[in-house]
Amino acid sequence: MVNRFVLNETSYHGAGAISVIPEEIKSRGFKKVFVCTDPSLIKFKVATKVIDLLEKEKIDYTLYSNVKPNPTIENVQTGV
Repeated sequence: MVNRFVLNETSYHGAGAISVIPEEIKSRGFKKVFVCTDPSLIKFKVATKVIDLLEKEKIDYTLYSNVKPNPTIENVQTGV
């Protein structure tokens, strides 16, 4: 079951939540998305679930996977 929580923006959570990503992107008219994650989520293929979904739906994206815990200003600027 997918749950929806709205706090400044929309957040989906629960079983199947990843499946609504393409619909959300398309309904907002986005042409490209920014996937921001850390090296561990890439290594253990957690982020791959989202990336695979974007590729399946032919949604263009940029991946930044060098986020560090408690990111510094420099880490954020590198991502930008």
